[in-house]
Amino acid sequence: MKEFIEKTLHQKIEITPYKKIKKFPLVLRTNYEFYQMEIMDQVCILANPKEKFGLAALRRQQKQIERLAGTYCVLYLNYLNYYSRDKMLEEGIPFVWENHQVYIPFLGLLLKQNEARQIKPCLKISFLAQKFLLTALYEEWNDLTVTAAAERIKVSKMSVTRVFDEIESLEIPVLTKRGRSRRYIKAGSKKEIWDTIKPFLRTPLVREFYLERDLSNISMKSGISGLAELSMLEDNSYPTYAVTKYEIREKGIDQERQIPRDEIPGCVVQEIGYCIPFHQGNIIDPLSIYLLLKDVDDPRVETALEKMLEEYVW
Repeated sequence: MKEFIEKTLHQKIEITPYKKIKKFPLVLRTNYEFYQMEIMDQVCILANPKEKFGLAALRRQQKQIERLAGTYCVLYLNYLNYYSRDKMLEEGIPFVWENHQVYIPFLGLLLKQNEARQIKPCLKISFLAQKFLLTALYEEWNDLTVTAAAERIKVSKMSVTRVFDEIESLEIPVLTKRGRSRRYIKAGSKKEIWDTIKPFLRTPLVREFYLERDLSNISMKSGISGLAELSMLEDNSYPTYAVTKYEIREKGIDQERQIPRDEIPGCVVQEIGYCIPFHQGNIIDPLSIYLLLKDVDDPRVETALEKMLEEYVW
């Protein structure tokens, strides 16, 4: 604690146990260790949480400590994600993030050490990152390193590193950092995680083929056909299938005769950017179905989507 702050600030500080802890209610005394810190002729309280708290709790407790002690309070945090870090910077909440950053606005200090490497800006989530986030939600992954994530989704560590870079660049608050290691964390219930990541997700649809005949060599249902399998909604008069780009040539889909979209096809084949098999492997996953159909202007589809998510996801 003392060593990191002194090394970052390049000056000596004094840290001693805070003696007037009776000023604080039992819940604060139980959940925090309190120190008095003297820095640049300014005395303040250094409050170190004994467990992980969310941003809302940290914000509230920091203000409460300052009010009861009548002096500045700096939070000393062993764990912090980048979303909470940025919010605390925006709101002017003083903190020390262990081995990462010192932010003490009342002294005019914003200093960093061992900050994350430069992350390239990302404007749109990749299909691999989207597949990772949805799979993590379904399987309720937590405290997952790059190595463990690569094993789970069967890709290289470099690919997962790029996924984590995207998530960090887009500021999706599902990562935390321990030392130099980033980890995916389970940030709430499935519904809460979905509400967090949904604004960053996109339709998995790449392109569609309206084919003259139905195909017997495809079994993965998608779109309305997938929704019909998972709800009481009636399917179209033709099936809708999902394939990945590797299957387009393999199954000869690009050689099939296509028809205009205002005619009734034998089937529709959707090329999707990723595939998470569901329901014994013959339907794409419910959340991807939702992303494909969420903009369809049909109350029956909207109702079926909500019921599907309630039954099969939450």
